[in-house]
Amino acid sequence: MAAQDKQNAAVEYFAARSHDAWRAEFLKNNPDQKDTPRMRMRGGKMVDINQPWKSLDPAAKADNKIAARAAYDAIERFPKNREKASAYVHKQWIKRNRADPNQSQDLFKPYAELPEIEKDKDRAHIDQMKAALKAVKAKKTGKKPKKAKAAIAPQLDARTAARLSDAAAALSAATGRNITAQALLTAGAEAVLAICETAAPAKRKKKR
Repeated sequence: MAAQDKQNAAVEYFAARSHDAWRAEFLKNNPDQKDTPRMRMRGGKMVDINQPWKSLDPAAKADNKIAARAAYDAIERFPKNREKASAYVHKQWIKRNRADPNQSQDLFKPYAELPEIEKDKDRAHIDQMKAALKAVKAKKTGKKPKKAKAAIAPQLDARTAARLSDAAAALSAATGRNITAQALLTAGAEAVLAICETAAPAKRKKKR
């Protein structure tokens, strides 16, 4: 597969699945808005982004593909460094959203200064693009891509799971970026581990 064809196929795969995943999460938390237009400025005009990918306005599709190409370029530049690739994705996001007054100013910090929950969004773009590249390659060769191992997650009761989903939806609406309940859970676990490591007393040296 030619490099350009490979990029276009991966970008289409990434953008389509990323948008439909966002919409599924949005409707899960807002079932009453299934048929309610969610108007956003895309490509110089207001379009309804509350549509499945196949029915999405071309201007909105183009906007999604820009983000997908940023992830593709990041992997091309830093194929073996997830953090540098994620930082590149964040840098490109800043360039695209610098003039958007609806974005929180805290999101325009350098990648290294972002909280883990924000870094996870950029890391997710890298992981999803790598999955897209594998899927495109598998489609070309006729082989089925291997399924990723499911992440081990703690069992949550229904009430806690619902609160986590509500928090993810609220953050997604406030930041304009898709935040999943799993990302919140991961970030929380990492924060607790960091606190434990900081609070733990240093081991005493053995007496000689």
